[in-house]
Amino acid sequence: MNEALWQEIQPWMLQIRRKIHQHPELGLNTPKTAALVEASLDELGVDHRRIIENGVLAQVGPKEGEALLLRADMDGLPVTEQTRLPFSSCEPNRMHACGHDAHTAMLLGAAYYLSRCESELTHPVTLMFQPGEEGPGGALPMIEAGVLSFPSVSRAVMAHVDSELPWGSIGVFSGPAMASPNDFVIKVFGQGGHAAHPQLSADAIVASSAIIQGCQTLVSREQNPVEPLVITFGTIHGGYRENVIADGVELTGTIRILSPDGMDAILERFVNMVEQIAQSYRTRAEVAISRGYPPLVADAGWTNEVEALLRRELGSQAVLRLPAPSMGAEDFAYIAQRVPATNLHVGVVGPDFVRGIHSSQFNLDERALMTGAKAYAAVALYL
Repeated sequence: MNEALWQEIQPWMLQIRRKIHQHPELGLNTPKTAALVEASLDELGVDHRRIIENGVLAQVGPKEGEALLLRADMDGLPVTEQTRLPFSSCEPNRMHACGHDAHTAMLLGAAYYLSRCESELTHPVTLMFQPGEEGPGGALPMIEAGVLSFPSVSRAVMAHVDSELPWGSIGVFSGPAMASPNDFVIKVFGQGGHAAHPQLSADAIVASSAIIQGCQTLVSREQNPVEPLVITFGTIHGGYRENVIADGVELTGTIRILSPDGMDAILERFVNMVEQIAQSYRTRAEVAISRGYPPLVADAGWTNEVEALLRRELGSQAVLRLPAPSMGAEDFAYIAQRVPATNLHVGVVGPDFVRGIHSSQFNLDERALMTGAKAYAAVALYL
């Protein structure tokens, strides 16, 4: 690859990442970020269009043939930044705490390189700049709007920062690689009364504590121990004061399922167990489950091709085969359901690293931008 060109691209990418970082937007509502992406593509002379309100599709290379799709997400998180960086978020309770600003800059960096080497491309390359990955999900609306169709996409790659890997490295994993997140709300209904006379009441707090403990046996005693499953209770609200037995409690949480098989059975069993435990404590439970993105399954053959290429282009020491999947979630999974796809874990840990992704103190090493951009460009040019 042309290192002189990459040295030209690096400060341009850095500037874009910092602009996006200062003005994070949430969910599908990313008009300023989408406009910055479009202005950057205009600067490069790269064709682009909006296919959903804030979702941008760009294309480089030939107009005919089966396309490769490269994807970046653009939205931030409702987190108050505490990094004290000179380019910290200017928006209250908004932060790019998951690295989507870096993902967007990496893909624009790749677009810069590919626009200069367009004659070397042997197939169309679709660049997908997506809002809403952190929720409610922007991949599916962009698929429905035709991101995989014009031209027809036959393979796809995404990159995501990894706060467990050092900068300069890329991790890959094939098979079920990221989990399906299924959020739940449980309402426990009891009968309140005086704390001194528990026999006259049905304590919703005691029942709720039994539900929290009991549901963990779904992981430890009913799930195959070599198939990951996570059940996390995130909030519990109930009660009035210290001498009143609570008549109602609300619990919320998430169930992370890695395997696409057996999802219905796991969720059905969870509901049944909650209802049965509540009944055994003379209370009643109502369970509502909001199904999230499907598990992200990385195609084994395509992942192997990408891994071999990156070892050649970036150096064998820079590319790692990860030992385990992630129980995080990604709506890129919808793309992976339709075409062979894989996820690149771009290491971002450097000397100023403090906390991992989704933390108010998350601070990635910006040298990782070059690693991600080079990986995107290499896959586009050589596969």
